[in-house]
Amino acid sequence: MLLNILNGTFLIFIVSLLTLGSCSPYNSSFTAAHLQYLKAETKLVFKHAWGSYITYGFPADEVRPLTCEPYGPDFNNINDMIRNDAMGNISLTVLDNLDTLIIMEEWDELENMLEYLRNTPDIFNQDTIVQVFELSIRSLGGLLSAHLLLTDVTNSYVPAKFDKFKQVCDGYDGFLLDLAYDLGKRLIPTYKTSNNIPVPRVNLAKGVKDVPPKFQRDACTAGATTPVLEFTLLSRLTGDPQFEHYTQLTFWKFWSSKLVLNLLPMTIDPIAYKWKDSLTGIGASVDSFYEYSAKAAIIFNDKYMWSVFKTSYKALLTHLAIGGGAGDATMIFTNVGVYDGVVTSEWIDLLGAFWAGLQVLTGQVSDAIRTHLVYLKIWDTYDLIPERWIYSHFQKKKSYTVTDAINLEWYPLRPEFIESTYYLYRATKDPMYLKIGERVLDLLNTRYRAKCGLSGVQDIRTGKRQNRMETFVLGETLKYLYLLFDTQDESFLHSSLMNNKNWIFSTEAHPLWYHKKLKKERGGEKGGNSITDPLHDTQEPLVYPKVNFLRNITLPLVATYQNIGGDMKYFEKKDPFAAKLDICEADAFKSMTNSTNSFMSSNYYEWDQLFSPDFKYINTLKRPTYLGRTSLDGSSIELTKSFYDKFTLFSKHQLYLQCPQPQTSEVYEVFLGDIKELNTVEVSKLKLKKDTTLPKSSIVLDEDVWVPELTALRITFEKLRVGNIDSQGNRVSYKYIQSTRPDDFSNKKVSPKNKRPNKDIDVVLRIIKVNGVHVGKGLVVWTLPFMIQRDDAREAVVDVASDGRVVLEGIPVENLVVWYSDNKASEY
Repeated sequence: MLLNILNGTFLIFIVSLLTLGSCSPYNSSFTAAHLQYLKAETKLVFKHAWGSYITYGFPADEVRPLTCEPYGPDFNNINDMIRNDAMGNISLTVLDNLDTLIIMEEWDELENMLEYLRNTPDIFNQDTIVQVFELSIRSLGGLLSAHLLLTDVTNSYVPAKFDKFKQVCDGYDGFLLDLAYDLGKRLIPTYKTSNNIPVPRVNLAKGVKDVPPKFQRDACTAGATTPVLEFTLLSRLTGDPQFEHYTQLTFWKFWSSKLVLNLLPMTIDPIAYKWKDSLTGIGASVDSFYEYSAKAAIIFNDKYMWSVFKTSYKALLTHLAIGGGAGDATMIFTNVGVYDGVVTSEWIDLLGAFWAGLQVLTGQVSDAIRTHLVYLKIWDTYDLIPERWIYSHFQKKKSYTVTDAINLEWYPLRPEFIESTYYLYRATKDPMYLKIGERVLDLLNTRYRAKCGLSGVQDIRTGKRQNRMETFVLGETLKYLYLLFDTQDESFLHSSLMNNKNWIFSTEAHPLWYHKKLKKERGGEKGGNSITDPLHDTQEPLVYPKVNFLRNITLPLVATYQNIGGDMKYFEKKDPFAAKLDICEADAFKSMTNSTNSFMSSNYYEWDQLFSPDFKYINTLKRPTYLGRTSLDGSSIELTKSFYDKFTLFSKHQLYLQCPQPQTSEVYEVFLGDIKELNTVEVSKLKLKKDTTLPKSSIVLDEDVWVPELTALRITFEKLRVGNIDSQGNRVSYKYIQSTRPDDFSNKKVSPKNKRPNKDIDVVLRIIKVNGVHVGKGLVVWTLPFMIQRDDAREAVVDVASDGRVVLEGIPVENLVVWYSDNKASEY
């Protein structure tokens, strides 16, 4: 887009709206006819990809889209784990897409694949080494999902359009669950270790002992804990408790091993039983641990799993989240050290794009909008999202290129961005998300289309193509895209057939659910203590002791101080994190834009922060030369002219086609005290009691922050100097600086004649965030009186001004105030 500097404001010229429309004949209208067209186009892309697999790949695991060859494990090189981990010579594309065939209503193809699997009962008896995590989410999850769809959907009224599906269901005898059970028995030995930490790989035919030890020394947190959902469901459906038993032991063993900041490292050596790194994030190696703590809570109504997610989300907001406040358009969850919470990398990864969808699922819609916007800007830049993208450079340079922006350069058509787009549309109904989907569909149908399927990019910097179509391209990317366009709930998955199922998407986009009527009693056809495991040395009956899993739950902090005097009697204290996760945001955009969702409008154009990321990440949003150098080629989705013209036409509010003034004030973090004690410190929000009216003289406001002790705090400060643009988009004036300084500091070492600051003397600090809690505009952080801290020279390091404001090393903090019960300063 074109940026111009005018009076310190970055303006986006209206000419930048002259972007090209998509290939759709409906010109971004998103009428019923347009959406039907988009669904049909998505299904045609699926038919091309699926048909290519059936013609050139089946029954191998995959098809190579550029060379039209079958693709499976490399039997000549077992060291190629990137290739071999997911592919076991088991027709993986079929197993991962049975539910996709149902959702796409491809009944003939569904019948063909069911017939193939029925006639291949020994499909998993393969002398191949596979990763348990990949087969759990792709193959086991696919079989369980298809089994549920074929058995627990058509037992009530079935609309005529699904008659063919009803016929398929009537002829189904449950054999997919038999296959799932067989696969589960081949995978579960990896969990039967002395320390309950599973090894990551198994030979499907020969068991764990046939896997070279060098392949078992690296297990990731996500890989070890994620199978708990599919395996627990397998136990519930078959009546065999071993799958739930062992994977639950692992999950809770990991959780009880979390570190003092409530964070888990990414990788562990399961044999040595020790962490292999000190890093964590929300992307690769740890992502689905958080995802499945929330989704297992939903599907199994498990309050313990929900407590894990709540505790984890609080820790992530405290230590990983950058941005996310009311005046910030973006929210990035970066990678940090698990022992000190210090940021350790300059990049975020593509897998982290799923996080916005999980935020929606757990009710954090405004957070999700900000998280998603970062990935939208990346997509605008590259027409894809690199495996790792650098959001900021620790070491600044004079100039930057696309090489400086990309840490890992490939894009295998992963689904995470479109997954979150789907969730956000279902939550907000904002047409911008449909426009994103239309752009993605257009690219899949043109740039990423290959002779025999869909092909990603191996090197984003050069445009080199990738000769692989992983199973998730059909099973997730196209599935989420198709469902995004199903705004009238006409598709199978959105229809009344799925009502009251409490279903969730697995991490591989398989619809899964559970209710008590599905429970299989122990000792039944598929379960009981008499079950033996053919892959174990012993054939003795397995005995499962009654175990209370170690559920080390960190509960929300309870306020420990009584309200004291004065205005405090009108308030009560609430845990801001508990309140955040106990309430689902029904209309997040309203709080962000004051929009009322008027007819044919997009809330994005009424949000003054929409274009601020373009400036914020200007050094690393670098477009490769082969894609063109400007945004006037149609890639900037939010600047498509046809969409803009239609979805601003009836807007009743101010439209924002410019960046706010870019922030120039310095923002930095300070750790007070021992960070290891951070979880023991109270940080509360003051909430006005019901039926209470504040006196006019009150200086305490609803939503003020209460921090009784200035110990073990992680505080984000903004340093305000004259001439800076602050985080609220205002230019800091000398008059403002003086008005915010306490009386006994207002005239110290200042030069009022020229009204210019003298180095660091004439500055004021503002708290933006404390222990993960954002401090809103105009709000105050209150604390109890404390002892003045002095350095060796007896100079006050932490002081208190006459009006109660805290002063750090001579610099006042405009919104950190000591509360005295008699409203008078005391001597400390």
